Amino acid sequence: MARPVAFDAVLRARAASDAVEDVRRWLPEAHARDEAMIRENAAVGAMGASGVNRRSAATTEADRERERGNEAYKRGEYARAIERYDASVAVGETAAAYANRAMCWLKLEEWASAEVDCSRALELDVAAFGVKAYQRRGTARREMGKYMDSVMDFEEALRLEPTSKILKEERAKSQRAFELEEKIRPTQTRTRIRVDDDEQVNGDAMDVDRGDTRRDVSSADDGRRNEREIKVKPREPPTPSGRASSTSSIDAGLVDRATAIAASKPIVAPRNGAEFERSYRREMKSTSSTSLARRAELLALVPAAAVTKMFAGGLEPDVLADVTTVALAHWLPTAFDTAVDWLERLPSTSRFAVSVALRPPHACPALTAAFAAAAAATADDLDATRRILALRRAFDA
Repeated sequence: MARPVAFDAVLRARAASDAVEDVRRWLPEAHARDEAMIRENAAVGAMGASGVNRRSAATTEADRERERGNEAYKRGEYARAIERYDASVAVGETAAAYANRAMCWLKLEEWASAEVDCSRALELDVAAFGVKAYQRRGTARREMGKYMDSVMDFEEALRLEPTSKILKEERAKSQRAFELEEKIRPTQTRTRIRVDDDEQVNGDAMDVDRGDTRRDVSSADDGRRNEREIKVKPREPPTPSGRASSTSSIDAGLVDRATAIAASKPIVAPRNGAEFERSYRREMKSTSSTSLARRAELLALVPAAAVTKMFAGGLEPDVLADVTTVALAHWLPTAFDTAVDWLERLPSTSRFAVSVALRPPHACPALTAAFAAAAAATADDLDATRRILALRRAFDA
């Protein structure tokens, strides 16, 4: 039986009334949540603005203290300037404050403190303050006796400012101090000899090494402070004669005898890197059949523990390549552990990566073959193979 129409109308009216009541109860809660959200957003915005304002105020205060330190430094009040730089750093660290404070430490001969501040300045902003920080740290390290570290700092500064004469002079001071301490042969200057004709200069020049040549500072305009130019006239060609040329007059037997005498001399243990390189190059140039064995013998005279100190100034690219090849091919087969230990210390020497990168192309095949032969010979020994492979990666072979 169908329900009366009036009954359905009553039900719909009651449902509508319930819905209206629900909306009335929900509206205050919705308004309350909206207001709470508005207050929360306003609080967050205020905190953000306050944080920005605080950071801005801190930066301003740090700059203000640093400027006070600069003024004190100009007056020669270095201790007072340090106090102001301390206050600047306490508010906010900046590379400028550390670099300036390092300069004050240098004036007060507090070398260790200057070194620390320069290092921190480099960590914060090497792009803007690299030259100043490297230069000041190089000065501090030289005074502390860290001559090689000082040389490297001036090298880094010169990378950023290659034309600076002051940096080149400071680097030369540190390099000379290092050579004197390690009793290394001083770096030879180079002299440019320009050959002139009787009537005109032909424009050709030739570089020669002269250990006894003093530097001519007047030639520093072109960036070559350790070079000077000498003009000489070419020797007149000899007049034709019936005698044989000087080359053909040399008795080949005398050359062979001289080579044999040199090869018969005993190998002497080098006292420093300069002596090692001089002896090793002499053997490299020798045509004697014992040259390779004598080079290996020379390597064995340098204890592995002394490699880093012996070659503190680094090895030239061609010497490094030949040393590695000879050690692998002629020393390693008879004394594996000693030879590998010796080679493993070379990557710790100065300028190793540069010497590897500049290795002469003609030395690469022999070096690659030596590493391949060493790996094949140690194929049955996992640990030995691992060490050889690690060396090969280090030497980029």
